[in-house]
Amino acid sequence: MPKIFIHNKRMSYCCSEQEGLSAEMSTKTISLAVFLFTALTLTHAALVDYRSGAAETQPQFKTMQDSKIGGNQMLYLQARKLAGAELSLGDFGADSRRGVWRGLTRSKWSEMGLCCGVFDLLVNMKGGRTRTMLLRSLLEPKNKLQLSHEFGIDWKAVDGHMTRLLQYGLADEVMIVGTCRVYATTRKGKCALELVDNWHERHKVECT
Repeated sequence: MPKIFIHNKRMSYCCSEQEGLSAEMSTKTISLAVFLFTALTLTHAALVDYRSGAAETQPQFKTMQDSKIGGNQMLYLQARKLAGAELSLGDFGADSRRGVWRGLTRSKWSEMGLCCGVFDLLVNMKGGRTRTMLLRSLLEPKNKLQLSHEFGIDWKAVDGHMTRLLQYGLADEVMIVGTCRVYATTRKGKCALELVDNWHERHKVECT
């Protein structure tokens, strides 16, 4: 009987020791699990915060760029608007002198065999005053280089004006000397000069 009692005591002691080890391991396991869970939670929170911060920063940067581009576009549009206003003010005087193809003007020009295109070319269109001066100068035959020196106009500009005058039959080529072409005002051109002078005189009287 004593031997059996001792044996049971030893078995109870071994069971108690095993239970203690199991409890200690369970505590360590739980602690490790809590630690890992906490670490993962903090890492996830930091990652989410980083992404949200980046997402917030990028739209702000994009907004700044968009605002800068919008500001540059506004400056460009304002510059164009101001330039357009200056051009409008500069052309106001010319527009106020624009002729109207009707009534007495139309009747006189049509009687001379001159169409609305000639009237616009010498009166209304840009460069009309220059073309009128060239046409008047060609009452004595000249070449384009002579016209360029006479009026201080670039040769290419003279060539462009002469092309229009030749197109409407107001000037014509009268001779060729080597590679030089000489031009003179035609009869139609002389009639156009007379009508232009009358038109300006009449409107000068009306303005005064």
